[in-house]
Amino acid sequence: MTNVTVLPVVGEPAAEDEDHEQRERQYAVNVLLAEAGEVGRVAAGWVRELAARQAQERHRTVLERAADAVERAAGREVVPGGDGQLDEELAYDLAAYVVTGNPYAEALPELAMGERIALVAVCALAAAMPRTVLGDLERELPALAATMDAAVTAVL
Repeated sequence: MTNVTVLPVVGEPAAEDEDHEQRERQYAVNVLLAEAGEVGRVAAGWVRELAARQAQERHRTVLERAADAVERAAGREVVPGGDGQLDEELAYDLAAYVVTGNPYAEALPELAMGERIALVAVCALAAAMPRTVLGDLERELPALAATMDAAVTAVL
């Protein structure tokens, strides 16, 4: 009687390598998405601090909506495979008018010039983040997140 050893059938090495590379790339993208989301949450927190300082409720509301929009655009709106578009309301809340606040308020929001500049930058960067899924997300998203972080850090 001859001893026969049965070995398990293993898939093609090339296919396994491709699967491994795909998992590694997906993990890297997930890390980038999480990092951008965290930067967005921090920036949104800063915008909420600006809102809390406002004496006029109308300005507080505009800035709170902008903060929510920054957090959403830097986070769950960045969807690989998505269309990269912001809905109209989100785009409106991220528009540069946030520095002038509500048009029916008695005066402009209480913001220093540096805060106004950083606020416009944060909103513009957040609005650009979802579009990174249409290009080179792994190159563009970290650049936008780092610039957003720098804008907030510059005024703290």
